[in-house]
Amino acid sequence: MLTRSPYRCPGDDSVIHSACAGMLSHWARPVDEHIARTSLGETYILSIGEATARPIVVLAGGDLPAAGLRLLAEEFDNSSRVILVDLPGLPGGSARTRPASEIHAAYGRWFVEVLDALGLPSASVIGLGWSASVAAAAADVDRVDKLVLAAPLGLVPRARWHRALIPGLQWRNEPNLENTQRYLQALAGSGYQPDDPTLRWSCRVGAYCTSLTGLPRIGRSVLQRWRGRPVEIVVGEQDPLVQVSSLRKLAEDMAIDLQVVPGAGHLLAVEAPARLAEEVFAPRA
Repeated sequence: MLTRSPYRCPGDDSVIHSACAGMLSHWARPVDEHIARTSLGETYILSIGEATARPIVVLAGGDLPAAGLRLLAEEFDNSSRVILVDLPGLPGGSARTRPASEIHAAYGRWFVEVLDALGLPSASVIGLGWSASVAAAAADVDRVDKLVLAAPLGLVPRARWHRALIPGLQWRNEPNLENTQRYLQALAGSGYQPDDPTLRWSCRVGAYCTSLTGLPRIGRSVLQRWRGRPVEIVVGEQDPLVQVSSLRKLAEDMAIDLQVVPGAGHLLAVEAPARLAEEVFAPRA
């Protein structure tokens, strides 16, 4: 059953879809656009690189859409085909509704449908933000060559009181450029300055989209399927949303590699894109 939407009002999705199209004008490399029809509705997909190159699937996590992940995509060379996917039900270019119940099970099946639509037997996968829990919920773990969970939300409890809380409320209440910049800087590590496309995108998200804080955590039994498999968790040292201590305990319990990026916050795709690209190819510790 598809009932929940990330948008405040009917028609707001068209504003966000237009914003995604505008962000593509900043890409230097040629970008192919696809629409996959899935059980969760139309799924918007971007890809760069040759079809025969090694596939890297990136699940956009709500902070930035697929069209806003240019810096991360550019860190991969021509030996990789980078495929960027907007989740249905999150701000981006895909369908506006998300599952009303059994949300991770539904997204886990959806992810396999996306791989099927792309004709990929398997791929390395980066899940960003809340999409990290979606990647971890993949219905068939054998379809994932390596899993990188970046700034993951939905694995452990979120931090309740943090430095981005008040700026986030101000951004939601009055989403102008000044409040948006203040919020992004609170999410990120020290010294981060958002570029103009990121700033304007986030301003629109504040104006037209609802909060994702109510999305559920993934079940521990679903995570246990990854024990012994090539999985990396990457988190910023200064991430205000993630309880790094809880994430470290989870990693230890499951024998998963945890990498902490010094000086970085929650926006790893724009703060440390080279580090994320490196983790895809890094051998297991």
